[in-house]
Amino acid sequence: MAGGKETPRQKMIGMMYLVLTALLALNVSKSILDAFINIEANVAAGNVTEVQRGDEKKSDVASKQTNDEGGENKTAVSIYKVMQDIDKAAADKIQLIDRVKLLIFQSIGEDLSPSAELPIVLKDRATFKLDYANITKPGLTANSEPCKPLTTNLNHVQKKDAYDEQMLIMGINESIQTPKKDAPGFAVWPAMQKFRKEICDLIVNASTAIDEDGKKYSFKDPKIVKFKDLKDLDKQLSKALDASDIKQDDRGIIASLYKSLTKNEMQPDPHEEGMMRHWVGGTFDHAPAVAAIAALSGLQSEVLTARADAMAYLSSKVGGGNYAFNKVTSLAIAAPSVSGGSTDTLKVMMAAFDSEKQPVVTPDDGKGTLIETKGGQAYVAYTAPSSGEIELTGTIAIKDKFGNLKPAQYSTVVKVVEKGGAVALPEVSVMYTDWDNKVEFKSSAYKSKLSCSGCSSKKTKKWKDSDGKSYSGEWIRIGRGTKKVTLTLMGEDVNGTSSKFGTYTFPVKRFPKPEIQTKTMSKARGGFVKAGLGAAFNFKGLSYKVLSGDVNGVNFSGDRVPSKLLAKIRKGQKAAVTVIVKRMDTGQKIPIEGLITVN
Repeated sequence: MAGGKETPRQKMIGMMYLVLTALLALNVSKSILDAFINIEANVAAGNVTEVQRGDEKKSDVASKQTNDEGGENKTAVSIYKVMQDIDKAAADKIQLIDRVKLLIFQSIGEDLSPSAELPIVLKDRATFKLDYANITKPGLTANSEPCKPLTTNLNHVQKKDAYDEQMLIMGINESIQTPKKDAPGFAVWPAMQKFRKEICDLIVNASTAIDEDGKKYSFKDPKIVKFKDLKDLDKQLSKALDASDIKQDDRGIIASLYKSLTKNEMQPDPHEEGMMRHWVGGTFDHAPAVAAIAALSGLQSEVLTARADAMAYLSSKVGGGNYAFNKVTSLAIAAPSVSGGSTDTLKVMMAAFDSEKQPVVTPDDGKGTLIETKGGQAYVAYTAPSSGEIELTGTIAIKDKFGNLKPAQYSTVVKVVEKGGAVALPEVSVMYTDWDNKVEFKSSAYKSKLSCSGCSSKKTKKWKDSDGKSYSGEWIRIGRGTKKVTLTLMGEDVNGTSSKFGTYTFPVKRFPKPEIQTKTMSKARGGFVKAGLGAAFNFKGLSYKVLSGDVNGVNFSGDRVPSKLLAKIRKGQKAAVTVIVKRMDTGQKIPIEGLITVN
C-alpha cells in the first residue's frame, strides 16, 4: 500500500489489494468478479477527475504566462515548463501501465478491436488510434490526452477469471518472491519508483528556476523500499530531506508525494511462515484478469493523484497560494537600533493570517517560552538580560491547503536599554516655596512617572524657556515651612510592570525677596523705580510692578519718583527709598527698601 496519509479513494484501492490476496485460496465466483469490475470502473472514474484537476492547475498557469502589461511573466513561464515535464513523466507511466493491461487482454485472447461487437477499449478522446495488434508495445499511437488512461469496459471481457496468463505477463508465474525482472508487466515496479524520484526532482527544479538569487536546489532520493511502519517511513524520509538541499517551502509537498508513492518491496507471505514475497507477487498472484486490471488502474490513480497535487502546489507559486487567510493587519519593521542623527528605512506591509488556524510555534532553547496561541497568533514570553541585546529565535509552522505543516525559522533581535533615569530642574538647583518649580524627568522605561514627598501640588506641563527650548514635566508647588522634598522616578514597561529608577532629594528655600534694581536717578528729572530679583536667580516669566513709595519719608504714587522729592539731596548722595511692589504672578504686595544715588 502507499505510505503516508491516504485519501478515501486510496484506502479503497488498498482494500482492493487485500481482497486480491484473499482470493489466493478461493474459487472466484461471478459476484466477486463483478465486484472487481465495479471497483475498476470507480477507480477509472476517479482517475478522470484527477486528470482534470491537474489539467485545470496547468491551464491556470498557462494563462498567466503573459502579464497585464503584455510582457512575459517569467515565473509563470518557468513553472509551466516544469508542469510540462511532470506531464511527460506521468504520461510515460500511464501509457506503460495501459500497455501492460493490453498485453494481459492479448494473452487471454480478448478481441481488442474498436470495431468489435463488444469493444473492451472505448474511444473517449479527440484523437484515438489503437495499435491493438502489436504484441510487444500495444497502445495508442495518436493520443490527444497522453496523461489520461485508456477507458475499458471489463464487462466485455470473456475470460474474466483467467490468471495464469497475467501472472506470466507480471513475471510471477514461477516465483512470487523473486519475479522475473525482464517480464513486461514487472516494469511497472521500477517505473513507479522512477516516477517518485522524477516528480520530487521536478518540484525542486521549479524552485531553482524561479529563485531570485539563482540558487540551485537538489533532492537526494533515499530510494526507500523497506520500512517497518509509517513512523519509520517518516524517519527515513526526514533524514533524506535534511541531507538534501531543498527549499524549506518545498519540504512538505515533497514528503507528501514521496510517501504516497512508496511501498514495501518485500512483504510477509501469509501462506508460508517466515517467507517474504515481492509486492508484485503479493498483488497479482492468482488474481483473476479483471482484478489485475483493477490493480493496475490503482497504480495509475497514484500517479495521477501525485501529478494533480504537484500541479496544484506549483500553481500556488504563480498566484493564489497554498493558504487561506481571513484577517489582515499592518506590519512595520524597523532596524532593532539606529544611531542618533542617521537615516534608516522602515519596511511597511500588510500581513495576512488565519485567525481560526493556529500556528505551531516552538522557541529555541533559552529563547523564550510559549505562553499561548490564539486568534492565529502565538505569544512568547522572554526575560531580557541586564544589558546588551537578546536574539529570539525559533520555528513557526502552519498547515497549508494540503494539510502539510510548512515550517519557517523566525528570528528577531531586541536591544536591551539599560535601566536609567534622570530628574532635572532647568531653572535652578534648589526648590522654593510659593513658586511653580519646573521639574523635567526622563527614564528608559516605556512610561515614566514622578511622585513627590513634601509637595503641596503638582501639574503636568509643557513649556519653553526664553531661548525657545521646549520642556515637558511637572510644575511643583511647595508649602511654606518645608525644608526638603523627595522626588521618586518610576517607570512602566509595555506590560504595565513598574520599577523604580531613582530617588532625588532637593533642599527647599523661601522664595527670595525682590530688591530695588534702580541704582542711580537724575536730581533734575527724577526717574522710574524698578524692582526684581537679583542676578543669581533664574526664574522665567516672573515680574514685579512698583505701586508706590517714599523718598526720605516723602511719599509718591506709582513707579516714578518726582524730581521735587530729590531737590534737597546733593548730587552724589544716596537717597533712602522704600517702595511697595506687586508680584505679578501671585498678586502679592511686598515692601522693599534700597538706596539710590542722586546725580
